Amino acid sequence: MHPRRGLPGEGVSQFGAQSVAGAPPWSPGWGARAYAAAPNAAEASPGIVAGVQWTVPFVAVLAYIVAVTTYRLPIGSPAMIAGLVGLAFQSEPRRFPALLAWFAAFILWCAFGYVHTSYPDRTWDGLVALLKLWAIVLVFVNALRSWAHVRFFIVFFLACFALYPLRGALENYFVYRYTVFGRAVWNQAFENPNDLAAFAVLQLAMVAALLSLEQRWWVKRGAQVGVVLLPLLILMTQSRGGFIALAVFALGCAVGQWRRLRALFETPRRIRLTLLSVAALIGVSFFAPDGVWTRLAGLKHLTNTEQLNEVDSEGSARQRWEIWRVATKIIGEHQALGVGVTSYPLAHAIYARGEEFAPTAAGERDTHSTLLNLLAETGFPGTLLFLGLVISVVIGAERVRRECRRRSSPLAMPLFFLEIGLLAFFAAGTFGSFGYVAFLYIHLALIWVTTDLARQELATSAVGRRPGTMFGNARAARSHSS
Repeated sequence: MHPRRGLPGEGVSQFGAQSVAGAPPWSPGWGARAYAAAPNAAEASPGIVAGVQWTVPFVAVLAYIVAVTTYRLPIGSPAMIAGLVGLAFQSEPRRFPALLAWFAAFILWCAFGYVHTSYPDRTWDGLVALLKLWAIVLVFVNALRSWAHVRFFIVFFLACFALYPLRGALENYFVYRYTVFGRAVWNQAFENPNDLAAFAVLQLAMVAALLSLEQRWWVKRGAQVGVVLLPLLILMTQSRGGFIALAVFALGCAVGQWRRLRALFETPRRIRLTLLSVAALIGVSFFAPDGVWTRLAGLKHLTNTEQLNEVDSEGSARQRWEIWRVATKIIGEHQALGVGVTSYPLAHAIYARGEEFAPTAAGERDTHSTLLNLLAETGFPGTLLFLGLVISVVIGAERVRRECRRRSSPLAMPLFFLEIGLLAFFAAGTFGSFGYVAFLYIHLALIWVTTDLARQELATSAVGRRPGTMFGNARAARSHSS
């Protein structure tokens, strides 16, 4: 989670058994030869825990997810300590991807900035929080070592988010009528509607990845419900950044899957799915509060700074513009090292006293922009290191995804949705500071693990099996089970 708020929680190698030709890796019957021939997929499919190797790091990862999503148990730090201890004694080789190297370089640069900052106490707290995030990523990439781990982790993460932030926000809005200026919220890290919307975008990406290959009916139905409720939640937050992120995700999916979209009406089943998708879109639009469309209509005034007062009635757009002006001045005077990681609010309170800034920008404020936040706190070199850790994951994932697509592997789909979700999350970061939140690094670790497993499958199919047999019958298995 964001260091300023404190870290959350304070206070067999496949989804099935041994892999076989003709079964998609995320299907419940992967590893069961009977799956493709069974008249009912559920009859031949093992349970959700099938193939999961219950190691100490993996259990620690699940405990950490409980801590950061529910806030019911303060077990985040103890879980990661247990994960690190378990990692030290595990028999498998430790994995240190480029993501960890870039992240370590970013932390070192922030430590160098600590020596020169005017706010050592706040910067030190931020450094400690970043070190904890680094340890979390280390445990994650070493705990999730199989498709069984990945599938169970995603289902578990989505279930925790659905039972707490999603359910809590819906209850607050519809039952208790508790909102922030009419915007849906929950509590803790989810009490800010902009943050809640951004985190929901990452959940939506995982739902789409799960749906792309999952065949177990109850998991699939739950994911389909998530496809409806998560966009509804994003709209209910009335977050402009969240709406932009949702639009980016939808547009990215439409463009990236254009070939599939052109074939939507080839079969009765696809016609049914198309109609259901349209009905879901209409339902989300119907239940979205009227304030959503009023707030979004104000976006047309963002192109002119003289009309910012007309963007929204509470004046948040004008205030944010003044905050960005202060941030720009701070960046200009601290281009190399920044003011210190997580120390921007203290610097802002001082700079905002200048006569050139409106009183609305006064006080300890956040930048409300991921890029401006990184530039102001870590300078241009630190921002480049941060971009390096993100790009190192994306480039590797995109290369493997393209290779999967070239070989007609179904593994291209989950990678695609996870990548689009990351892009949409950073689109939401236009109006929010998300450079240090745990959910971002969990998502990056998930992309890296999925990429690594897909790369292994591609290598196995090229060396140990006849070309095309690894995934060649995946579509047939899915259509038969339908």
